[in-house]
Amino acid sequence: MIYNNTLEQNISDHFPLSNKQGTDHTEINLSLTRQLALGKEPLSSDKLIQIISQHHEFLSSGGAGGKWKTILLKGLVFGIYDGAEARKGKQASFEHAHILSGCFFNNKALPFSNWCGVFADNLKASGIELSHSLLTDASLVGADFSGARLCNSDFSRADLRGADFRKADCAGVDFENCDLSGADFRGARLPNARFPGARLEEVLYM
Repeated sequence: MIYNNTLEQNISDHFPLSNKQGTDHTEINLSLTRQLALGKEPLSSDKLIQIISQHHEFLSSGGAGGKWKTILLKGLVFGIYDGAEARKGKQASFEHAHILSGCFFNNKALPFSNWCGVFADNLKASGIELSHSLLTDASLVGADFSGARLCNSDFSRADLRGADFRKADCAGVDFENCDLSGADFRGARLPNARFPGARLEEVLYM
């Protein structure tokens, strides 16, 4: 019993607020979120190249620096970007998109992008730059975020079972109510990250 208490304390020390209850999210219909994403045509590699190019124009012309808000509509969560306006380009949005594992995001730069409700299990995104992005209610089972820069992004309620966060910069990331069962955080930076209500069974961190 002493061992179990010590283990629980170690986990809560490493994953801040994981011993606290997350906010109620029973009104969010995650099943409907998944159905919506899976009903769409999967993202193609050619389309991804176009999205990234337009997003870089968006950032360089004043689009960076905004803040994310979310709204709940008939059980679905949608992202709203507020506080920054770009003169050119288009902000990258994968909101409720369907992304197959053959679409590679490794080392891509997509800060301030919208991934709300995306279905992207086994996402290949090692080394990606996703700071200040919105990834709430996403399905990212087995995603590879090793070496990624995720500072101040919001993963609330995301399914991240078995995800790889080794050596990722997760400073300020919100993991509230995420399923992180079996996820790997070895070598990850976690200052000011928060984990209230997160599932951490068999998580790796040492």
